[in-house]
Amino acid sequence: MGKKKTVEKEALLLKVDSVHKEFIDTTAVEDVSFKVEAGRVFGLLGPNGAGKTTIMRMIMDIVRPDSGDILINGSPRPGLPRNRFGYLPEERGLYAHARVLELLVYFGTLNHMPRRKAEVEAIRFLDRLGLIDYSDYPVHYLSKGMQQKVQFIAAFLHKPDILILDEPFSGLDPINQIALREILNDFKKEGKLIILSTHQMEMAEKMCEHVCMIHQGRLIVDASLNEIKKRFRDNTYLLEADHALETLQMMDKVDVLEAGSNGIKFRLSSGLDSGDLLRIVSSKHLVRHFQMFEPSLHDIFIRLIQQEMEEHHA
Repeated sequence: MGKKKTVEKEALLLKVDSVHKEFIDTTAVEDVSFKVEAGRVFGLLGPNGAGKTTIMRMIMDIVRPDSGDILINGSPRPGLPRNRFGYLPEERGLYAHARVLELLVYFGTLNHMPRRKAEVEAIRFLDRLGLIDYSDYPVHYLSKGMQQKVQFIAAFLHKPDILILDEPFSGLDPINQIALREILNDFKKEGKLIILSTHQMEMAEKMCEHVCMIHQGRLIVDASLNEIKKRFRDNTYLLEADHALETLQMMDKVDVLEAGSNGIKFRLSSGLDSGDLLRIVSSKHLVRHFQMFEPSLHDIFIRLIQQEMEEHHA
């Protein structure tokens, strides 16, 4: 007998194609397009009022775009089964007097999980997130951080193909942030499609492989995190060397930006090679560390928003 052929599951692809949404006289989203691939964490970033939540709600089919399309593997979003999606909204909403385990089981059954399976999975995640001893407690008894973890479990309990999280780390201490990151990494390895929106740029930098930034409803950048970092390096370096500040300040084409106990941060003008500079400094000082400075996602975020505002006003 021949071997049975294994049928590979088609990788998920979400395509947001020229979506536009207005509310009364306000344009919330202006012709935004991007793609999200499964098995990666996609960061949807932007300041308050940028249009991120509206985009997430359109992906969830809570509101419909005025124009444009949202497609999952080529199929229009409206009409796709609700249980393929998991959503953690920024505005939390749990039934305050419901008991924790009963509430999670209820959410699981709403997403077509058999009651027994919902209970088993809920207990497993409550244990993993340190909430198992609170299974029979009313929700209002829990701290805000605990309630956040309960709502997080409710979003992914049914193992959705697409997980959309709006500020998932808000109000959580570093230990619980790590626990949630580990769960998300598990989902990523399973080929799930994950969209993460957060104001915590440090967390986005740790979690996201691809970033889309929105400002005033418009797309201002859509690229991998590595591409964005390379774009904003701007020939800036960090140097740790004894008594080197005066030497750098006396050199042409060297602009010292910061100097402190952690070293000297400076920018090279075009025409001066970093290798040549290092040889000059090394001949006079003991160099302990020298590297190209890579701006943080927070720094890049601020610069992009400022540029967009300046261009818009111009």
